[in-house]
Amino acid sequence: MIICSNTPESLLKAAVLSELTGLPVGQRNSGIQPDLFALAEELDADSHSLPRLLADLTNRTGVDYAWLGRYQGRRLAVMILFNLRNRSRNGFSVIIAALTEALKYGPGYCLCGRGRASAVFRRRSREVGTEIHRMMGLIRFEETVTGDLVARPKLFHQTAELLLRKFQLRYPGRRLAFVLTDAAFICEQGRVQEIEIEDLPPGLLNSSDDFSRLWETYYRSQYIPERKNIRLASHFIPKKYWDWLPEGLILEQEAKK
Repeated sequence: MIICSNTPESLLKAAVLSELTGLPVGQRNSGIQPDLFALAEELDADSHSLPRLLADLTNRTGVDYAWLGRYQGRRLAVMILFNLRNRSRNGFSVIIAALTEALKYGPGYCLCGRGRASAVFRRRSREVGTEIHRMMGLIRFEETVTGDLVARPKLFHQTAELLLRKFQLRYPGRRLAFVLTDAAFICEQGRVQEIEIEDLPPGLLNSSDDFSRLWETYYRSQYIPERKNIRLASHFIPKKYWDWLPEGLILEQEAKK
């Protein structure tokens, strides 16, 4: 068996090793008991050089894999990362299957979702990418009495760390925090730390004003009942976020009228 870590480079190495050896790929510390065949031979993908592996694969297949060092390879790495953050089941096996298709049929086959595994791989990547893009516009931070910025986003995928790093670029020098239902994340000077909610510093839970009510007042002041268009509003603020955003609650009330 080939073991690898949950990083784009490690997964790509594992896929190439699998093509070279015919061995199945497994996650490091996955908790799954390996079978007897896996115990007979185990290769660590992290101990291999990707350029060396690609050279060996080129010698065997005659295919040029230089695209991995260009835009297609960078795009593939981002899609692997997004798939790792997707909460769907069988994420690891989908990634390996999609990478196998990319190595066999070329980058376009995978990036455009032409294969069975690649189609799922592409869709899950888009789900995570869409959440990040949408949250960058919907998340609103509340300032605490200590000057920190805190938000309570509604996330469907494991995007908290990626979002905080992006927001840190907007607010350099500020401590940012996400308070989720089961954990909290703090970003300070580009470093993200996950902590238990009960271990949060007390100051991070005390905002300096009632921001939700302020935003609701602003939205109602801009709302024109005669131009109500719930379908258009749902395009910009999907219904799955209506119970989270103040204006979502207003839209839900207006949709019932």
